[in-house]
Amino acid sequence: MMTRISPARIKELQKLLKEQTGKDYSSEEAQEAGLAIMRFVIAKEQRKQQLQSEAEPTQDEDKS
Repeated sequence: MMTRISPARIKELQKLLKEQTGKDYSSEEAQEAGLAIMRFVIAKEQRKQQLQSEAEPTQDEDKS
């Protein structure tokens, strides 16, 4: 099953995209843009968590 953004959220996104870019987005274009934004935010958060866990000292390093 493919994830879809609700019609109400798509309308909000269309309005925001119009304000930011000056371009009118169809519902399908806004759907694609919204999903791309969601994938980007998830990837960014995963990377942030990865970097934080790499920066945390292990228990062995703490004991020295």
